[in-house]
Amino acid sequence: MYIPMIFFSITIERRKLTPEQKWARYQQKKAIAQWEEQKHQVYSQFPEYCIR
Repeated sequence: MYIPMIFFSITIERRKLTPEQKWARYQQKKAIAQWEEQKHQVYSQFPEYCIR
């Protein structure tokens, strides 16, 4: 029995972000970066307690 191959393509459209969504993502990335920086500062102050 012969099964024909079906070729198809999937096009993925990137969602258009509104300016509010862009601002929210920027704020979120900034907050995460700030949190990471604070975490690293604590680690540098107390390295013996932060070793896993």
